[in-house]
Amino acid sequence: MEKNIKIEDVDVNMKARQTNDEFVFYNPLKCKKLVVEGLPFFSKENNYYRVPKNYKDKVTDAVFWLAGMPSGGQIRFKTNSKKIIVRLKNFGDYQMCHMASTGQQGVDLYYRVKGEKEYKFFTCSKFPFPSIDIKDTLFDADNKQDKEIIINLPLYEGLESIEIGIEQDAYLKKPKKHKKEGRVVVYGTSVTQGGCASRPGMSWTNILSRKLDVEFVNLGFSGSGLGEKELAELITTIDNVSLLVLDYEANGGATGDMEHNLEQFIDILRSKFKEVPLVVVSKHIFAVDIYKEKDMERRRFYYHFQKDMVDKKKSQGDNNIYFIDGSLLYGKKDIFEMTVDGLHPTDLGFYMIAKYLEEIDHIYDIG
Repeated sequence: MEKNIKIEDVDVNMKARQTNDEFVFYNPLKCKKLVVEGLPFFSKENNYYRVPKNYKDKVTDAVFWLAGMPSGGQIRFKTNSKKIIVRLKNFGDYQMCHMASTGQQGVDLYYRVKGEKEYKFFTCSKFPFPSIDIKDTLFDADNKQDKEIIINLPLYEGLESIEIGIEQDAYLKKPKKHKKEGRVVVYGTSVTQGGCASRPGMSWTNILSRKLDVEFVNLGFSGSGLGEKELAELITTIDNVSLLVLDYEANGGATGDMEHNLEQFIDILRSKFKEVPLVVVSKHIFAVDIYKEKDMERRRFYYHFQKDMVDKKKSQGDNNIYFIDGSLLYGKKDIFEMTVDGLHPTDLGFYMIAKYLEEIDHIYDIG
């Protein structure tokens, strides 16, 4: 096979893009017309971390490192610019063996033209591999339509800086308010964080954020969703919470932590959010669960453990707590076609999870 030929030489659509056009660039840290969502500590911390810097000594090194990855973070705004440019700098160039770099350290863009209800995907950042500094065109149209924009931030790499560029004669405005006020806070594992979506917009929390038109706060920590009380206490510091979702069996069940701390985690949340709907989701199907009896037994145990815990809290007067059977998240057909490695969802897997969890809509009545 010819070794000197590059894919971009034979297929221009595979080429990393570069742009040299003149634009006005805006920094979300300085420009209030760029609304940063999904990162509730952004305005106080002036960074893209998912936890405050003073939590460094309160959580594990792994959680704090993962918190530097702005999964679920979004930049929203309105503009009529025909082109939209992004330039960003990551902290590092961490490459996973089974996840696309566009999902790990890239961004993608969704837009909604004035008068439309649904957001549409345009493109993701395409950049040389490996890369820390990225500059790319995320939107390119023929006319100056009024549109709302969502730029989804990287899932698995720290973000040092990001700037949004629009044409010099275009306007920049704050986006419309969400259809539903409040924040949906999700605590979980690598699947919550977004492993292994091909681009940020395909993480299930980002999918639901678009579909339900509500802000999501993603507190998924890969391999580290163990249910520590410090994370529950952190969640109680978040303002304007409209829904709480706990989905950490994949980590906490594997280590046995969940058995010892789920009730404490719920009680800490209830000390602040007494009436906020709270959803406990059991683990989605892993391929290994089917073929290893020990794993299947553990799955059955934690299914009943979580369901019984929810029933217990209901019997104690909590009328806003719910249980969802995670084995149904992929549907009933072709469930083994939903993952990259038998554990982490593909984009199709994330889409199926989001589709099933749209029933959360009914829990808090997004009208």
